[in-house]
Amino acid sequence: MNILLVTAGYSIFEAKGQLNSFLTYLTEKNLEAKGHHIKISDVTKDTWDVDREVTKLLWAEAIIYITPLMWFNMPAPMVKWLDEVLLYEKTFVITDDYGEGGQVPANHFMIVTTSNLKSSELGKGYVLKDATHIDDVLQPLIMTNNYLSIRDQIPTFHADNVIAGDTQWIESAYEEHLNTHFK
Repeated sequence: MNILLVTAGYSIFEAKGQLNSFLTYLTEKNLEAKGHHIKISDVTKDTWDVDREVTKLLWAEAIIYITPLMWFNMPAPMVKWLDEVLLYEKTFVITDDYGEGGQVPANHFMIVTTSNLKSSELGKGYVLKDATHIDDVLQPLIMTNNYLSIRDQIPTFHADNVIAGDTQWIESAYEEHLNTHFK
């Protein structure tokens, strides 16, 4: 399968973006060993070219987004990449039924997200009372993929509590997640 990794290892506050880069490395290594073809788009680099990125997007059969959670959304470089790469009449067209004009051939997408949010806090407190699952927070990216006609979402992997907590569990849990969802 042709898989595009869109990664946003982004440095902010105490986070250096290294965990997202490591998860990208693990993803590439794991999936290439299974015979998948991998291309990577690092959205934090200002050297990417729109035409080359559109070509990669249209090549992909699956897209994996590896991104930190920033202010309950994707970081600015990921939003910029989407703003510039999702082009009318290349990746979508306008139809009478809103959101039914996706032109991206990928069928599957997965989100890998890192955050300092503890998963156990989802659904609690004023801010998170309506977000009982991490996908409730990630709706902008999920809806964007659905708009592009990428409708099969592979379960999200959430590396939580990454600044304050223990991160030793992440590598083995992520490898297991990849092994479960990619053959």
